[in-house]
Amino acid sequence: MGMAASQARYLGITARKINVEYEGQQVNQQRTALANESAGLFRRLLSLTVPTPPAQTDYYTDVYQYSDPMASDGKVTLSSITENDGSDPKTYTVITKYKEDVPQYGVSSDQSVYVQSTSGSNKIYLSNGNSYDLSNSITNLPEALRKEFDSKTSYTNDADDQYYMFTNTATKTTFYINATKTGFDITKQGSQNVDLLTVTTVEQEKSKTISNATMGTSSSGLYNSISWTDENGNTVTYDVSSAQEYDEKAYNDAMDQYNVDKANYEKEVADINAKTEELQETDRTLELRLKQLDTEQEALQTELDSVKKVIDKNVENVFKTFQ
Repeated sequence: MGMAASQARYLGITARKINVEYEGQQVNQQRTALANESAGLFRRLLSLTVPTPPAQTDYYTDVYQYSDPMASDGKVTLSSITENDGSDPKTYTVITKYKEDVPQYGVSSDQSVYVQSTSGSNKIYLSNGNSYDLSNSITNLPEALRKEFDSKTSYTNDADDQYYMFTNTATKTTFYINATKTGFDITKQGSQNVDLLTVTTVEQEKSKTISNATMGTSSSGLYNSISWTDENGNTVTYDVSSAQEYDEKAYNDAMDQYNVDKANYEKEVADINAKTEELQETDRTLELRLKQLDTEQEALQTELDSVKKVIDKNVENVFKTFQ
């Protein structure tokens, strides 16, 4: 190989070697970027909060109650007990909750009913098919009840009017017929048109705030009595019982939220693992390319050394010619 050819070959190999070194640097930079991204995913994984299922024991609370006939079920619950600031002796603001039967009054005007005598007793059939035994007529309805009916009928329900009454226990509805004003005749068999006066009992949630209550406690620290002064200046005292109540709805809501959080957590972990696997696969590809570049670099260095020897020999021969 001549001097010029050797020099050209040497320069070509050097340029190629520089390109290989540059590409190797680029690969290393890419691997560094992948390592940084992988570290970020790991930190993100560590920052995730692992959801924990709710404990049923956390949904049992102490419930205080006392008996009072004003409540439809006879029970009054102390839903909130808050100590009043600066009170000496201690007083409390107590919010009570109870269920109360509230009457609702109505009238169905000009209703068709059917009277039938069976085995010496009278039955009345309503248009919806329900039948009831008709008792003897009654008079002297309570004035408050008659006034409620007066507001819903075109006539006055007087104290000495004759009424018939029957009750649907399933719906807690009592029916009244003013026979005097509507002309209803129990002895008349068949259909008659009447006004059905109704009183339906509806159970409603009620609450009451007691602002000056004093609370008695047992040796175990639980409340066992409540006392306060009512609006008439009378002292009211009740024995209080305690029990633990399980809030199933709150527990089920918490469990539903846990299942949602768990699903979100598992999806987040799966996404991070999938992204990490993708980065690792890319890094393995880059690592293989880097090994190929290292092998190519070694081959180029070997060839470069060989060409350099040829150049050195050519240089030596040229200088010997001029000696």
